[in-house]
Amino acid sequence: MSQQRRLVLFLSDVEGNLTALRQTLKGVCEGLDLPTPEVKWVEARPDALADGGWHVAEIPLVSGKTSGKVSSPEEHLDAMTQALSKDFRDRSMGMYVDREHSYARVCMAAPSRPPKAMEGEYLDVLRQAARWLDVETTTLARLFSGNAARNLLAAAVDFGPDGKPVEAPAH
Repeated sequence: MSQQRRLVLFLSDVEGNLTALRQTLKGVCEGLDLPTPEVKWVEARPDALADGGWHVAEIPLVSGKTSGKVSSPEEHLDAMTQALSKDFRDRSMGMYVDREHSYARVCMAAPSRPPKAMEGEYLDVLRQAARWLDVETTTLARLFSGNAARNLLAAAVDFGPDGKPVEAPAH
């Protein structure tokens, strides 16, 4: 599976109930006239996410263009995240990442609260998502990019968001 495009769901305190997760996604997709996507637990989630009580699931994305008017699951990230929060009666977050185009979208939902969402440049969205999950940005980056996370974030620090070198402060 390509690591360039990923749709990941973060669920608080669901005790590993994949059947309930599938049922919620099935209900959302039926309401949107979408095929029900596959979903699986991410086995190699960083310890900080596990320690924070977050379970991580992934919806594998089909690469290439979809035919006709069938939309992709990532286009309905907000609806899925809100339904999960409602059904599980706890916080949930969904994040879509397209590393090839340095784009990401994140939605955080909690019961009885309006959802929060952000989209844009991958690193900016990654930083915000990490704050919402209360983990370090590098922890979350590792989930999406493996060993390249440290290099990617270091480059952003060394060169700044506009790609120009950052001057060291004079002492």
